[in-house]
Amino acid sequence: MSQEKENEYSTKDLSEAGALIINGLKMVRIDRQESVCFFIFDNKTGCEKIANQFLFGKLKANLREYYEILTILKRKIFNNS
Repeated sequence: MSQEKENEYSTKDLSEAGALIINGLKMVRIDRQESVCFFIFDNKTGCEKIANQFLFGKLKANLREYYEILTILKRKIFNNS
């Protein structure tokens, strides 16, 4: 596996992907495996930290901005299906 791939973080959870984006992490692509979309991010360590904070309710964010990010992600999923 390339070093670049080793530093990637993958999630199929739309809300987690939104939390990562709103916290400044860079989504590099969406991979599709049949009907499932995986959101791929750079910075595996940073993503794991934010993902754990998200899971345990430790993140604070502008909910309007979070909603807009989720809307954009949904558009990306359904416009490319």
